[in-house]
Amino acid sequence: MDALTAARQIAEPVQVLGARFMLDGAAYARGPELGLPPGMGTYFLGRFGVLGDVDTDAVIEAAHFWNPDLIRANWTDSADIGAGAGGAAYGVICAERGRDYLDGFAGSGRLADLLATVADNADDAGAALFAGWRDLERPDDDAGRAYLLVQTIRELRFCRHVVAARADGADPAGMVLSHSGEDQVKLFGWGDTDVEPVAADRMDAIEKATDEASAADLSPFSDDERSELVELATAAHAHATA
Repeated sequence: MDALTAARQIAEPVQVLGARFMLDGAAYARGPELGLPPGMGTYFLGRFGVLGDVDTDAVIEAAHFWNPDLIRANWTDSADIGAGAGGAAYGVICAERGRDYLDGFAGSGRLADLLATVADNADDAGAALFAGWRDLERPDDDAGRAYLLVQTIRELRFCRHVVAARADGADPAGMVLSHSGEDQVKLFGWGDTDVEPVAADRMDAIEKATDEASAADLSPFSDDERSELVELATAAHAHATA
């Protein structure tokens, strides 16, 4: 399988599987046990804490599609741990939930190895959020390591998408509306603003640029290895949602 086809085919299973723990009530319950703030504070300080002890502006830049006011309201200095430690704690939660999702999945070890090759060879220029996830300590067990790396590669594509969106100049809230609808606009904190959808041709161009950048991230592999990666990622997603 060529790199561009593989990038397109791996996008959805990695996106959906990697995001699952961020929507999991068990992850939100676990956050405060590890010092993360409750509610959305667990999400923001966890996901973006891997950037390190940075100011709110750096988080806003990395998050891109989220309303800055929502980030400011949830990026707190009053948590029991700092941002860097919060990111590490969220990585622990990610691996913990991943062990549950991938329990019994025989391909975890090979999937982890292939994703590690992507993560360890990808250019992290303009991808600080990905780099933070890449640099988290990886678990020794196959399922935990595989799931943490699924989330890491999810962030890699997210960073490529942000670069493409910025290059186009598209409105972040408008992109959320065009891609995911009004409910997600509210979730991302834009519910009190007038949001116009981004035109379909612009959305397609941004997605094409994202695919092309993501294809470059799969360049270390042969065609057969890319096919294997797509098959394993698809199977892991199916296993986790069965």
